[in-house]
Amino acid sequence: MAGNHETQAALYVSITNIMKDGETSDEKAPLFSKASIHRVPQNLRKLKESAYTPRIVSIGPYHKHDERLKNMEDRKKSYTNSLLSRVKSKTGQTADAVIKEITKIILEKAADARSYYAAIHELHDDLRFAEMLLVDGCFILELLYKNADQPQNVVSILGNNLVLLDVRHDLLLLENQIPMFVLQTLFDFSLVQPYTLFDLIISFFGNMLNFKLKIRKVVMPETAAHILGLLHDCYLPCDTAALERLHTSQIIKHSAIDLDRAGVDFKEGKGRDQICVNFRTSWRFSCLRSCCDSWFFQLCVGKPCFQIPKLCLYGSTEPFLRNLIAFEQCSPSIPRHITSYAFLMDILINTKEDVEVLEKAGVLENHLGASEDATRLFNAICKEVVLGEFTFWKQWQDLEEYCNSYSSKNFASWTELKRYYFSSRWALISVIAAFILFSLQVIQTIYTVRSFH
Repeated sequence: MAGNHETQAALYVSITNIMKDGETSDEKAPLFSKASIHRVPQNLRKLKESAYTPRIVSIGPYHKHDERLKNMEDRKKSYTNSLLSRVKSKTGQTADAVIKEITKIILEKAADARSYYAAIHELHDDLRFAEMLLVDGCFILELLYKNADQPQNVVSILGNNLVLLDVRHDLLLLENQIPMFVLQTLFDFSLVQPYTLFDLIISFFGNMLNFKLKIRKVVMPETAAHILGLLHDCYLPCDTAALERLHTSQIIKHSAIDLDRAGVDFKEGKGRDQICVNFRTSWRFSCLRSCCDSWFFQLCVGKPCFQIPKLCLYGSTEPFLRNLIAFEQCSPSIPRHITSYAFLMDILINTKEDVEVLEKAGVLENHLGASEDATRLFNAICKEVVLGEFTFWKQWQDLEEYCNSYSSKNFASWTELKRYYFSSRWALISVIAAFILFSLQVIQTIYTVRSFH
């Protein structure tokens, strides 16, 4: 019994202290007001560990002590020396003067840089943390500069194409970032001309989701959290204030093959925004929908068009998409535009037939291999993801309005009619041939009857 009393007394003291601590804390204050470099949540990481883990180089504190990544540390030091030596030659300063100036600048910004990391308990002391920012930042900038100045030499410098692909993969991981303002500070100090930091980043990473279009939207680096965040901002609509959203519970799902059978024509979208999705119907649609409720409705109004930007699927596409989605999931203030796009593709793609419909329409370009590989990608990429708000709700609402313009019976009849009799060129030819034979038979019968009379 005495033991129980002692345990109860200890628990009493512990809870009392917890309550006192709670009195001084603000329950409404955000845990990390500036945090934008997060550990990927475990529920996402377990689905595909390799998509979130560096292969060859560590940037920032989260993977600093990973033994697999130690081989690139010498290359980082070499690039740091190259960058700072060029500053020395351009300014005419001594090496000591250059080092003193840049270390002073980075140390002054180290405290602010710490606030960008959510997992603050993993960070180093001030000296090691500032050293990490300086060396990692110089490595990234020198790599970007070499790529912009002599792209053909980057492969030879790194060793081979596989290393280059691995480095590009690692620099786009959510857990492998340093704050953009640190890169901008080092860029300004390094006197790299005639480029801008935005030019260098886009030159190296290009358009990771769509290689058929060039990025039209210029994002100011000082407004972005880090490299991944800057590329994320490039994919946002030019007018983010106009984003209208719908809760996912209100979405009725239609696959690409079902919409194709219902007469929806998929086309490659080419709007001013990178991820521009539109659903358009003929001008006759609104005029006829109230008075024409039959299977030939579509023949009257013309085929509706669902425009989606072309996505080229490479091995690098999935990890990039997953990290953009993880960034949105961990940052409540950021529009979930990429998550909405992935969700849209997940709705449309359920089977390899859906992939084939979108490939034929020019909306997908699959370099993964079989159509089943693309299907698995989209079916898995939104697992454990909380969408909350769907930024393409207006386009999907227009599509729903089109689908609902048929009565359910006639809509199904038209879909089945297309599926069984107009699903291919040969099926269409067979129907036409049968119709011609039937017509000839009717004509022959009429002439036979008339000749009899």
